[in-house]
Amino acid sequence: MTHDQLEAAVPLYAAGALERTERQALDVHLLSGCLSCRTALKEYQSVAVTLPFGLHLTPPPRSLKDKILSSHLSPAVTAPEPPSPSKPSLEPGEWMKHLIPPSSPSTSSFGWALGTVIAIVLIILVLFGWNSSTQVTKDMEKLAQLQSQADEMTTTLVTLQQQLNEREDALSQTRVELQGRMTELAEVKDQLIQREAELEEARAQLAQRSGRSARTP
Repeated sequence: MTHDQLEAAVPLYAAGALERTERQALDVHLLSGCLSCRTALKEYQSVAVTLPFGLHLTPPPRSLKDKILSSHLSPAVTAPEPPSPSKPSLEPGEWMKHLIPPSSPSTSSFGWALGTVIAIVLIILVLFGWNSSTQVTKDMEKLAQLQSQADEMTTTLVTLQQQLNEREDALSQTRVELQGRMTELAEVKDQLIQREAELEEARAQLAQRSGRSARTP
């Protein structure tokens, strides 16, 4: 049997409705250390123990008393043998027989019906747990998608921040170069003013020399 088949048989195992071979196979699986199946078995057993307390007692028919009295008056009837003390069974699922002992065919059929109801209830619980686990899985997938989107946005933000830093560095270098060019331009302007002053002085000296040469015969 596969693990899924063994896990699906856990509710019937707790209700005592498994065949001997199936019960032995599940015993071996539980003894192998499957934590999920052991946990599920404990939950189903805790539910199954409380189900017999919800039963309603049915009063016996009135004719039963007359039948019992007539059976005591009949000489052919022998006293029933006292039941032998039942030994506690260590087989899983046998504890259900102690809670609902088979006393008559009607009782056994009622016990079989009760076991079927318990199995159905446990199957419903299994389906509910499976739906819950499926929803949790979907939520985890959505959370992983959101985490992936957040990581992508963080990466994009880091890239934009790096580009912004690079542009700020380039702008700072451009400002430094512009200041250097402005300083050079100021120096050139000072040199040009100085040259113009020297040129004016040279012109004045030349004019003075021309005047002197014109005065002398």
